[in-house]
Amino acid sequence: MNQRTCRLLVPLAALVAAVACTKSNSGGPSASIGAPRPVTPANGAAIKNADQPVTLVVQNAAISTPVAGTAYTFEVASDAAFSTKIQTKTGVAEGSGQTTVKLDTLPAARDYYWHVLATNGSTTGTFGTSYMFTIGPAVTISTPVPISPLTGQATDLRPALRVTNVTRTGPAGAITYRFEIASNSAFSPLVATATVAEGINETGFIPTTDLAVNTTFFWRATAIDAASGVTSTSSAVQSFTTNRPSQAAVVAAQLGVPLWPGIQPPGSLGHATMGNDAALGVGWAIQTLHYAPGNVNFQSPDIEMLRLFDLFDRGFHPDDAVAWMNSNGYPTNALWYPPPEKAVMGLKYVYIAARGKVFVNGIWDIVLRVE
Repeated sequence: MNQRTCRLLVPLAALVAAVACTKSNSGGPSASIGAPRPVTPANGAAIKNADQPVTLVVQNAAISTPVAGTAYTFEVASDAAFSTKIQTKTGVAEGSGQTTVKLDTLPAARDYYWHVLATNGSTTGTFGTSYMFTIGPAVTISTPVPISPLTGQATDLRPALRVTNVTRTGPAGAITYRFEIASNSAFSPLVATATVAEGINETGFIPTTDLAVNTTFFWRATAIDAASGVTSTSSAVQSFTTNRPSQAAVVAAQLGVPLWPGIQPPGSLGHATMGNDAALGVGWAIQTLHYAPGNVNFQSPDIEMLRLFDLFDRGFHPDDAVAWMNSNGYPTNALWYPPPEKAVMGLKYVYIAARGKVFVNGIWDIVLRVE
């Protein structure tokens, strides 16, 4: 019995071996195809939704006796058992050393599994190791809306560019805003640019150097969520024209203080001059003055004085200047004492006075007087 069993097994094993070695396209030995090895994305990779579409890369399969035309099949599924396939890419031609395929966009905030097999001629290999990757959540951000300066507005040489903050959906990260200024609407080349952190309700940028005078510039802003890799569309392009240098801004620069770090006042310059006649006032040169009633030394002019002058220079009535400052983040206790008695703006230690209590042809001549 044992001897007969051995005689039956030997030919059967030989037959199986013969069948495995002789399967081929043309009667010769068939190719032996190894499994492709996944390369990228790495197993467990986290991919931002904004970085789609995903490209899959495998190391080419080893083939013992290849014929022309090796192709690959990529499968992507939502489960490790590949019972629910999301995408299948077949007939992908073999690359040099590695083979790649670009997937269609996948739904966000999910895990995905992928594996690959190779086919050479009529011989098909087996799927290689499966890898998993995660597509991050979808994040969208709206387009910034310009606040100022708007097209056609005249500005000083360092205008404050301002936009409304964007709205966002999904788990957005910290938003920054890229501001760009150029002398043409194609924004090439850029004259000034900066990326700034988001402010409260609105975000702004002031150039750190003077722009060319009497020149038209174009500007736009883009919101960026670096953590999610999401960038908004650029805001509507606006233009502005630089005016002659503001007298108040020149003195403020000497003080090292921005004249209007936030909201910029409207109006065009040219409605006031800085009177420096010592006989009528203490002048606008930076100096230390003495307030005798309180025995106090103080700097003149300070930024409050300069801002009020600038509003006069832009055509504001004194009462309107005080109201605008208090409504736009520049609080002041200044009081206007109208003519014919005075025609002065009272501050803590000085008066801002209209020379001779009058203004001629719509132009104020403004002097400072110690109380």
